[in-house]
Amino acid sequence: MSERPPTVSALMITHNRAEWVGASIRSVLDQSGPTWELLIADDGSSDDTVAIATAFSDPRIRVLPSMRLGIPETRNRGLAAARGRYLAICDSDDLSRPGRFSAQVAALDADPGLAGVGTRFATFVVDPADAREADWRWGLRGGRGPFAFPTAMLRTASVRAVGGFDPTFPIVEDLDLCYRIAGQGGRFGILPEVLVDYRVSPQGVSQDNPALFHHAARAQWRGLRALRGGFTAVGYLTVAQTLGRATRDAYRSRFSNATAR
Repeated sequence: MSERPPTVSALMITHNRAEWVGASIRSVLDQSGPTWELLIADDGSSDDTVAIATAFSDPRIRVLPSMRLGIPETRNRGLAAARGRYLAICDSDDLSRPGRFSAQVAALDADPGLAGVGTRFATFVVDPADAREADWRWGLRGGRGPFAFPTAMLRTASVRAVGGFDPTFPIVEDLDLCYRIAGQGGRFGILPEVLVDYRVSPQGVSQDNPALFHHAARAQWRGLRALRGGFTAVGYLTVAQTLGRATRDAYRSRFSNATAR
């Protein structure tokens, strides 16, 4: 008799997270209720991240061979290996609070029209005990994600139905994915409980990174098409601001290159 697949496939992608990945894995091990597997997909770490991950002996943990592919392709490797009907995003520097999986599975089971559900979250820099609840006021019609993506649990079938993560988005691949799922009729929700502690890391994507606004503008343009317009007034303002930053950064880059010659 074949083994019954788990309800949840927790996907943890990593890159040089030796300092934090152990705590993130233990936060998944603390989840009770629905059956789960943890897929750890390493994006070519040069530190001890993989060694730390493979040191855990729990049979529910699967560490995929390390390959340097970038964020979207690394997520897609995990997606391809997932056996659960739900895909939980568990970033390798964040912490899932006990009860997270149970609450999200209950919400998705109760509403078959939901393609994904996030949660509220708290942010911290060094000590999770110092985490403070953050606010999330945005949504897809506001030009942003439906929830903070590190809190997401998605229907695996919904992610696969749109082809997974687009490798042409090295960043904001999550926003693009959500717009494509919404374009296929998928809805999203957010739980009122704080169930994820989000680490604010200096290694994260900087707001000064020109690529951020370029790819965000691409994702928002896809969103406008997927939702046939329908953005809120704030959403259209957000798109205009993103385009403005992307255009300004592109101009600065060309001017810098021209003067450097």
